[in-house]
Amino acid sequence: MIENNRFSECTDKGSVLDMTTYSTAELEPTPEQLSSPRGTPLTTLTWADVRTRVSEAEDFLLATTDPDGRPHVVPVLCVWLDGAVCFVTFRQSRKTRNLVQNNGCAVTVPGDDLDVVIEGTAERVRDAARLQKIADLFPVKYPWWHPFVRDSEFYDPADTADPRHVYAVEPAQVFAFGKEDGFSATRWSF
Repeated sequence: MIENNRFSECTDKGSVLDMTTYSTAELEPTPEQLSSPRGTPLTTLTWADVRTRVSEAEDFLLATTDPDGRPHVVPVLCVWLDGAVCFVTFRQSRKTRNLVQNNGCAVTVPGDDLDVVIEGTAERVRDAARLQKIADLFPVKYPWWHPFVRDSEFYDPADTADPRHVYAVEPAQVFAFGKEDGFSATRWSF
């Protein structure tokens, strides 16, 4: 399990749908204007808005780096839990191999009005209780997929021969890039 003193646990109100409720102990990071381009206005988003957008989004792009330095970007399924974006990948996939060599990555949440980019490090989730929480969130967001946990890995009921690894990315920096009425950008650093 990832040690994380910056984020508090999500409160469970009896429903796995309550993914955006946080205790008051969670600090609100201060938005920062980007240094370039000059004069670029801040987006109007708060950190709470960003968390909500990430937890409710269905489309995510994961960027990792190949050993030779080339970028590798692929769509992934993600959920937001305990202050981290959690995604699933096959054990022998290119993204898994990349993360073993260099766990620095970025997760992009594309949107019609703005894009959110979460930069951080991906840590493999091995704790059975946390894996079960993550597994419970996937069918809420993606009703067609019901993974289950066995031996600290995810399994697809349709393919029990090939387990998946689960990774969590805690934000180090988050960017919001507005696309309406010109360009706007905000950065939150942790």
